[in-house]
Amino acid sequence: MILLCAVWLHSNACQNLFCTQNIHSKTIIQSEQLNADQLFKQFQEVVSQYDKSKPLDVVVIDPGHGGRDKGCSGASSIEKVITLQISKRLKTLIQEQMPEVKVLLTRSVDKFVSLKTRATIANTNEADIFISVHCNYLRNAAKFRGSETFILGTDSDNSASEQLAIRENESIALEDSYLDHYDGFDPLSPESYILFSMIQNLYLDNSIVLAQLVDSEIAQITEVPSHGVKQGAFVVLKETKMPSILVETGYLSNADDEALLTSSDGQSHVVTALLNAIKAYRHSLK
Repeated sequence: MILLCAVWLHSNACQNLFCTQNIHSKTIIQSEQLNADQLFKQFQEVVSQYDKSKPLDVVVIDPGHGGRDKGCSGASSIEKVITLQISKRLKTLIQEQMPEVKVLLTRSVDKFVSLKTRATIANTNEADIFISVHCNYLRNAAKFRGSETFILGTDSDNSASEQLAIRENESIALEDSYLDHYDGFDPLSPESYILFSMIQNLYLDNSIVLAQLVDSEIAQITEVPSHGVKQGAFVVLKETKMPSILVETGYLSNADDEALLTSSDGQSHVVTALLNAIKAYRHSLK
């Protein structure tokens, strides 16, 4: 089986690895390539712990960034502030309307939390779904706006998704001894993304359902067209052991999106959309 895994990895590497031509050589951190035995061992561990039939009892909401990791910034906004505000409001709304569901935040204040710790919180509490909340930014494209929702995966045909995943994963570099904490994972090393191609299929069905519901609800309630459900090699999704998604709620580089995400009414629309999606997802499990 391990030999087959090695062959599979070799044959799919060119299709699933990030294209690095557009990444400046100075930004690439050299790390030791993961071998097939290590990858297969990690994959076996994840498979052994997954139960697709588990009902929706625990939800973990992950406010992106925090502390010294501020995320992206708009004209008058900071991503880490907005993600925490939205996540807190979502937790409150779930508790009010779904009191039987346990809701946890990976951070409740403005502090730095490693990607590993965020995933560990979800794994330790046996979360049934994990939703990471973020804001996007696109330089020199002020008219570009809208939400997009990501599931774990690699998409060699979408350079924008690749660059976004790299930017979000760069939070790892703020952690001490991050290569040890992530089993040698390097956020800028193509070899480190091979495992994504294996793990993504395990939770793929349920993650897609949740992502599609979130994408549809946000577009409908905010009345801002979305950019759809996409694949992205986000470390925080790779480390979780349940259906997980990452939601880019809008572009802080766009004045209209920024106004939406910083206003009370706008945040309320986003939170309501996320709540509706969670309710619909739970119903789909029955």
